[in-house]
Amino acid sequence: MLSVVATKIRTARDCSSNTSTVGRIYEGYLLSTPVVGRGMVLFRDPNGRRMVTTSVRRVLTTSDEEVLYVETENSVYRLRIRSSQPAAAIAG
Repeated sequence: MLSVVATKIRTARDCSSNTSTVGRIYEGYLLSTPVVGRGMVLFRDPNGRRMVTTSVRRVLTTSDEEVLYVETENSVYRLRIRSSQPAAAIAG
């Protein structure tokens, strides 16, 4: 399980009504790294609140192993990985 801070850095050009969400920060946990073709699910709190994105188009890495860029059908997110923890440590 990955503890991450996701920042929305861009929305789709034709979705101009969602520009107010650019710059929004989401903190939570990913079960695994994002996978092309699937929606990214970010669990935001222990009560089950989560953010689900549209399908991931591509995942870009950087020289900093703690930063990923994830492009979905509608947006681009910068993910900063805070830690990699076993699921049992978080659930307990």
